[in-house]
Amino acid sequence: MMNRETTPGHDAREARALTATRALEMAADHAARERGRHAGKFGVSDAKLAVLDVLRCCPDEGACLYTVSDKLGVSRPNVTKLVDGLERGGFVERSRHPSDGRKVRAQLTPEGTRLARDALPGRERRMRDIWAELTDEELDTLTTLLQRTG
Repeated sequence: MMNRETTPGHDAREARALTATRALEMAADHAARERGRHAGKFGVSDAKLAVLDVLRCCPDEGACLYTVSDKLGVSRPNVTKLVDGLERGGFVERSRHPSDGRKVRAQLTPEGTRLARDALPGRERRMRDIWAELTDEELDTLTTLLQRTG
């Protein structure tokens, strides 16, 4: 009977998986640091810029908090905290949804619109620059492979 210790190639496969995981984590950490440095120049976190990016792309530059949460793939309590900070900074304001008073909307203020206009292009440029050494085909392959593991 073969078990984990005696399966041919098991150690090599495990080593490959660990190496791939480490490479993925290092790439993700690098991207997060770069986005964080960029956002810091504007006095906000990258997570807050991500919220502004979602709102900027919504009709009337606003959306319900659950929509923001879904688009970012983060928890609703996390989005609530981010919006709290953006509201304190004067970048968003909350209001009740016009047709469903139970829902809360976040909408960009004029200051939030300016911040989004000034900060988001640089954020996008950073992401492009991080992957500049890969060809379009390599980026497509990487994306396909990563989507298969999720």
